[in-house]
Amino acid sequence: MTTNPPDIADVLRPLRTATHALHEALDSRLPIARDDASLADYAGHLRALRPWLQAVRDALAASGVPGLERIARRTDRRLAALVLDLDDLGASNTSEQESALDTTPRLAEEAVRDPAFAWGLAYVLEGSQLGGMAMHKRLGARLAPHPLRYFQPVDAPGGLAAQWKEFVAQLGAALADPLAIDAARRGAVAGFRSLMPRFGLQGL
Repeated sequence: MTTNPPDIADVLRPLRTATHALHEALDSRLPIARDDASLADYAGHLRALRPWLQAVRDALAASGVPGLERIARRTDRRLAALVLDLDDLGASNTSEQESALDTTPRLAEEAVRDPAFAWGLAYVLEGSQLGGMAMHKRLGARLAPHPLRYFQPVDAPGGLAAQWKEFVAQLGAALADPLAIDAARRGAVAGFRSLMPRFGLQGL
């Protein structure tokens, strides 16, 4: 007997609900989101983000799930763009990155134990690209000539909208039962909670 996959709205809703307050708190307090955000704010944003992005990338790769491994490979390109941006700004600092990784929760262990948890992490990561595209539209002209590579829209067939649609379809197929949806919800919350201390936000 075959069962129909869950409606994608039923998959996304618990992830959005579980992370809504965390997402709002983070977005409202990021220096890069201020009207007067500068290139120094951009450099600080990337340096704070880099160890988290690497940790999530490693967790997705460790999951062994082909769809998540593809996202990990895309994240390699995002990390490369981030490093180029920091190099342009003279703001690279690998020792800070390495020390910060020591305090990152063991996301890879959870991802290996439960791939649905890794899909929750991927939800946060893929969603962050939508925010990055909005940042590029808002800041690109004002902070030119710096290219803001990390915030640039993805170079993929159909662009970011098509990439998000593909991801959501994969997410719906992967989270085919309530236990998987609950694990993905834990992964999404862990994704935000492991990121927020990088920006000085605690206890949320």
